[in-house]
Amino acid sequence: MKIAAIKKLNENMPYWMKRPFARIIRNRLIENRVFLEQYELLERAEGMTEREVSKLQMALLKRTLVHAYRHTAYYRELMDSIRFDPESLTSVEELQKLPVLTKDLLKENYEKLQADDIDNFYDVRTGGTTGEPTHVLMEKDAIYREWAFTYHYWSKFGYDFKISKLATFRGVDLHGRLYEINPLYREIRLNVFRLNRDNVKEYVKRIDHYGADFIYGYPSAVYNFCRLARETGIDLAGKFKAALLISENLYDFQENEIKAVLKCPIAMFYGHSERAVYAEKYDGGYVFQPLYGIAEISEEGNPVVTGFINGKIPLIRYEVDDYIEPIDGERVTVAGHGDPYKIAGHRDDDILYGEKGEQISAAAINFHDATFSGIKSYQFVQRVPGKCILYIVPSQGGGISGRQLKMIAENVSAKLRPALECVVEQRGETILTERGKYKMVIQNCKL
Repeated sequence: MKIAAIKKLNENMPYWMKRPFARIIRNRLIENRVFLEQYELLERAEGMTEREVSKLQMALLKRTLVHAYRHTAYYRELMDSIRFDPESLTSVEELQKLPVLTKDLLKENYEKLQADDIDNFYDVRTGGTTGEPTHVLMEKDAIYREWAFTYHYWSKFGYDFKISKLATFRGVDLHGRLYEINPLYREIRLNVFRLNRDNVKEYVKRIDHYGADFIYGYPSAVYNFCRLARETGIDLAGKFKAALLISENLYDFQENEIKAVLKCPIAMFYGHSERAVYAEKYDGGYVFQPLYGIAEISEEGNPVVTGFINGKIPLIRYEVDDYIEPIDGERVTVAGHGDPYKIAGHRDDDILYGEKGEQISAAAINFHDATFSGIKSYQFVQRVPGKCILYIVPSQGGGISGRQLKMIAENVSAKLRPALECVVEQRGETILTERGKYKMVIQNCKL
């Protein structure tokens, strides 16, 4: 069964039916051949010298470039136009002969970037700093490789993909329930939209009953859980082996609260939905994973990345809108294997405040489903706790129908209630800061 079908079955199966099929569903991931081969390669690489890892990285880069040349019209025309022969590649630095792939170029050449030899794939949509979704087609095996990298990184904090369990705080629609068991990832999913002082004890009770030994999710959501636990006198010290954080910036105040309450290490990796870059966070900073791809640093400090795990739309020298700088030493062009870096993500101050003190990350709301088709960008504006406005900017000048607007309102409100009331309105463009930057949340609450 394909992973997309497994995920769909897992999501759509009635809640009461999941437990009997838990082992079968889970084994479709962790017993997959691609997953196991990738995980075993990462294990072997742990014992390699830096020179051996560099040689392996070079082989993966060459394979990626040759495949892109042979099977995509875009890269074939591009490489021919500058007389770039991927077969004769001898160093990573030669990669810089190719021009940068921007998000605009990706959108303009979407059809020509698709590899003609990969038929089994799925669609990934990302938000981005402009609020306009970016589409990337992902070959089916990419998700198995991705989880191999993630589980291998987590294993350094004690995680065992065969037996460990997660208490997950992410923006998953639980249809009003406080929690549900998700066997595919061995997790209890907790509803981040309903968490408050009145029910935090119930959340802890459900986590204990499930037996989760790791806490996983958005930094803002895990921080909020820890804050509420501390304020209500709940002792969480030593409950989890590690906090596994994803998808958002981790601010100092959040890190301090999480460490003070949980008394456990924090693991956090840097990546994107496009799956072209992966960096693992340690005490010294982020370290780029050399077998996942190549990370360059532009003059402006933006990552320029080349990914190895997805061949359907190869992203070669793809520029992303985060900021990266070396922690030690002078600025370098290509990120070294073991050197630490500071990475600042583009999501900032994207918290919405509920009526009872709930803190909800706007990044937790999924804007990538079919409900939002025809939408160019979106933006929240909040002036008082418990209420917000969602501005929708249509792709076409004529706007969207009242029916679709109602569907969007119902979709978002279902995830935010009862913490927040949300009104959805159309407008011509999103509101920009004085410096011309987009923010997902314009926050004017005075708490």
